Amino acid sequence: MKLIKGEIVSNERIGNNLYKTTIFSPYITKNAVPGQFINIKCCSDNTVDPLLRRPFSIHDVEYDFKVFSIMYEVKGNGTHFLSKLNAADVIDFVGPLGNGININKIENDDFLLIGGGIGIAPLYFFAKVLLAENKNVFFAAGFKDGNFLLFDKMLERLKINYEIYSENGMHGSKGMITDFIKKRIDDFKEYDIYCCGPVEMYKALQNIFCLKNIRAKALFEEIMACGIGVCKGCVMKFKDNQNGYIYKSVCKDGPLFDLSEAVFEQ
Repeated sequence: MKLIKGEIVSNERIGNNLYKTTIFSPYITKNAVPGQFINIKCCSDNTVDPLLRRPFSIHDVEYDFKVFSIMYEVKGNGTHFLSKLNAADVIDFVGPLGNGININKIENDDFLLIGGGIGIAPLYFFAKVLLAENKNVFFAAGFKDGNFLLFDKMLERLKINYEIYSENGMHGSKGMITDFIKKRIDDFKEYDIYCCGPVEMYKALQNIFCLKNIRAKALFEEIMACGIGVCKGCVMKFKDNQNGYIYKSVCKDGPLFDLSEAVFEQ
């Protein structure tokens, strides 16, 4: 982890209020692993609004050019500030943060990646790393509408098998990506499964995997402040080994957790 200033190489609008920002940083490209994130100062030097940094998962790394990318939707003041930045502007960030996915500890050759909405961002980086290790990757992605249409081209460049669903049918098949997983789950029983997306997707996947006694890993997204586990602003409830519960910080203990251990409040 390091406090860094990085120059923006490009800041592209790739959908409605959807952006991909590419940043030059030899330190991040050398040290980041899939699942980690950075905490960005989303205001100019003469203002403090927003006061707290904003977390963004590392979406892609291009090692030859020493650049990495984040993907984000414009939701508030912080992301609105980022969307207005241009090439050659410099941003202030801390990273890489969080416990990512250690590729050296992975033994399986087959992987199912399940992304919902902006949750596809960190999984794309993971898919690239897996392919570099000659792993077999199937990517299942679900969206509300057609705002992520460019994601098809990104997956086609990876030359992997994938399936896309959208709730209104504007992108891929019509329906929920969890319906696809439920229908095809027996095909992926021997795969290592990783997912990232909204809570409702996690709840549905928990039920599907529980019935089949399948374990899956999830990258969780929570509102964060410090990014290093001090403020306890991103704690989540998990089952422990004594049939009780424990609270863990998403930023420091995660963001990668066993999906079956997460406790979602009703």
